Formats: sequence, C-alpha cells, structure tokens
Amino acid sequence: MRILHLLSQRPDSTGSGTMLQSILTESEKSGHDNMVVAGIQEGSPPIFPGLSHLRTRFVTFGGGDLPFPIPGMSDVMPYPSMRFSDLTDRQLSSYNDAFRAAVLEAAALFQPDIIHSNHLWLLTSLARRTLPGIPMVATCHGTDLRQMHACSRFRQDVVSGCSGLDGVFALYSGQVEEVRQLYGILPERIHVTGAGFRSGLFVPGEKKTDIPTIVYGGKLSRAKGVPWMLRAFASVTDLPWTLFLAGGGTDPERAECLDLAGRLGNRAVIAGSLRQEEFAAALSGANLFILPSLYEGLPLVLPEALASGCLCLATDLPGVRDILKIAGKDWLRLIPCPPLEGADTITPGYEPKFVSDIAATLRKALTDIFERLPSAESYRELAERLKNSTWQAVFQRMEKVYCALADPKSR
Repeated sequence: MRILHLLSQRPDSTGSGTMLQSILTESEKSGHDNMVVAGIQEGSPPIFPGLSHLRTRFVTFGGGDLPFPIPGMSDVMPYPSMRFSDLTDRQLSSYNDAFRAAVLEAAALFQPDIIHSNHLWLLTSLARRTLPGIPMVATCHGTDLRQMHACSRFRQDVVSGCSGLDGVFALYSGQVEEVRQLYGILPERIHVTGAGFRSGLFVPGEKKTDIPTIVYGGKLSRAKGVPWMLRAFASVTDLPWTLFLAGGGTDPERAECLDLAGRLGNRAVIAGSLRQEEFAAALSGANLFILPSLYEGLPLVLPEALASGCLCLATDLPGVRDILKIAGKDWLRLIPCPPLEGADTITPGYEPKFVSDIAATLRKALTDIFERLPSAESYRELAERLKNSTWQAVFQRMEKVYCALADPKSR
C-alpha cells in the first residue's frame, strides 16, 4: 500500500526521527510505497541511510517556507529550535499554512492509502481535518502528552483533529488511559505497539573487565537528568569506570553538562552526537548504560542498550517499567525518580537525594559487574526476551492496523 508519513520536525534526529526511519526501512522491506512530509532547517537536508530514493516534501524553517526555527516537541533539541509555547499567533498561522500546503501537495501527488503521523499534536490534528477521507493513524511519543499540559492554549485545536483519528499507536501500556482522557479517543482505537531496535546493528561485543565502560546516550539537558548524573559520577571515585557521553543539545544546558563532564577529567569521553552505527559500536563494547531522565515516553535507547548486552540503569518512569517487564531486574535497574514540579523539574530541595540515588545505583551495578560478567547463555536468554522488541516486530503490529483500516470493508 501507499503510506504517507508525517513529522513536524527533523526526520533524522531525536527518538521520533529514529522511529520514523526504522519504520520506513521495515515498510520498504514489506513491499509498501512510502512518502514523507517533515520539517527541516533551510539548507540542511536530512540523511536517510539506505532510503535515498524516498519521496519527500519538506517544510523549511529558518528561511525558505518559514523564517523562524523549528518548534521542537522537547524544549531542548539537538539542533536550533524554539518552543511551541513561544509561537506567536502570526507564527502559528504561518506554520499551519505551510504544513497544510505540504500535506495537500503530498496527498495529491502520492494518493496514499493511509497516513501515519507522528505526535498527537498540531500537525496531526491539521492533517486529520485537512484530509478527512483518508484513513489516518498517529504514534504517541510521550512528548506530545507533555505539550498538552505545557501548552494548554493549543489543546482545543489539537483535540479537534486528533479525536477523529482512526488509530493511535502507544509506546507502552500506561499511555492508553492518558490518550483516552486527553484526546477523547476510544480505547479500541489505541494499540500498544511499543518501540524497537535494529536487531542486526545492536549486538553484544567484547566487554572490558578491568575498567568498565558506561555509556550515556541522549540530549545533554536537565530534563534528561544529565547534570545530576555527572555529579553522581564525581562522587564514585573509589571504583574504576569510564563514562562515554554521547549526544548533543543547546546552550545553556549543554554548556552546563559539558562543564560538569570536564571536571571528571580523563574518566569522561565527550563524544558529541553520533550516527546510529557509531552509537551501536559504543554500546557493543560497553558494560553499562545509564539514562537518568526526568521524563520519557518509551526511551528507544534502552532496548538498543539491552540488545547490546549492557546492564541498564534508568529512572523509575512508566515507560521504563514496561521495558523492565521484558528485560528483568538482572538487566535493568531502576533509579528512584525525584519529586517533580511539572513534567521535568525537580522539586527544590530534592536534588542532593537524586544525586545520591544515582550514585548508589551506579555503585551497586559496578560491584555486580566486577563480581560476574554476563555469559553467552545470559545474552541468548536476553535476546529471546527482546525478540518482540525489534523494529521488524513493531512494524508488523503497525502493519496489521494499516491493513485493517485501508480495507474499505473494515470501516
């Protein structure tokens, strides 16, 4: 079938971009025809490895179609961006006009059988209202739920279109009720499809036994818990470790993280933003992976790190708990999440406790690594647990919904 994919930001950065490219790859393998509408910076085309032939229609920001930066679904993005909450009414009108034109042009050219949008947010609502006669599904990435609470001025416009979706793909079970309540979408239209990893790319490699390597992968931001993580590492001085810090961000939060990482001396390797292949290579040789986020949907890096044979440490969040059910406590350890004000701001007075909790979880994991390295059998058992978390398995769950909705008899 012909599938039109929509994403309001760059399709080669952040978790939603990774998911989009993975779904496109699996869709092509299954024989479907795909086209993408997405937002990019003027003069900065996206990279689609292995998909150079893909049909695209881009809305350009910072020049071209729109003079302002890309509004990001997160407040901190790995490229120049602005917050949705800072859009003026005039900018919002221009934003809607530009994406409406792009969606109409793509639909006229491509004649899709189904539309798959990303984020239950402005573009998805706009597309649903613009093309009401084409079956449409959307993936909830979690940041859209956060925006619904942070930007209440957009809520009515978002719900007006998103409530009419034919299907929603949720990343984990806990999202189902929140989606139902916020958007008024019937539970039978919400499907838990999860998120995945590239099974041929993320695999265990040779692990060091003398100085364990610990990887962090994600934005260098406060919402990801990075400053408190780095302070925790600074307190664990009596055990050997090397921290590999992968990811980008924007100042001033990125500058704060780099300053704290610099204080760790040669124990910290600042790698910057990496391509998937480079990140996979880092995880393959790592012993541990850490993700101290204050807010997440279903973090894609956790399945990737687990598939690479890393013992994972992550904040106790709903989406992380769903991964824990799959991986088990031997492979995923939870860091207590501090009390929050809003979605991702630590309540004043609780920062020292968060640092000490990260340090205690890290210390225990390092001690366990020294006492017992994973065996080949334990890797095989973990791979069996993760078999339904590959992108192939995720796409197969989505494809069943596509096929049901694209069949006129089912509607």
